[in-house]
Amino acid sequence: MSEATMPQPRARRRHASLGAWLWFLWMIGMWVVFFALLFAGRLDELWSAIRDFPLVLQIVLWVVFLPWMLGTAVWTSSWGEGPRVLLVVCFAVGWTLISIPRRRKA
Repeated sequence: MSEATMPQPRARRRHASLGAWLWFLWMIGMWVVFFALLFAGRLDELWSAIRDFPLVLQIVLWVVFLPWMLGTAVWTSSWGEGPRVLLVVCFAVGWTLISIPRRRKA
């Protein structure tokens, strides 16, 4: 006896949400601004200004802008240039890669 197989409906491809794409664009845009400030020599000024803010505002900035604050803290540290460049590039690449929009699961 043979059994008839019912055709299975094709799984619809689910695209990443608009929010995911906006987050990805935000991430890229902020890293572009970060590196523009870095190459313009303005990152040290920004770090000094942030350090002068009240502690509560500094904490809020750290929470909201964590990847870029971390990059700024590393860049303005007294470490050698090699480790600073490596860490900042790793932060930028890592946070951008994990922000790439992916398909939603069905």
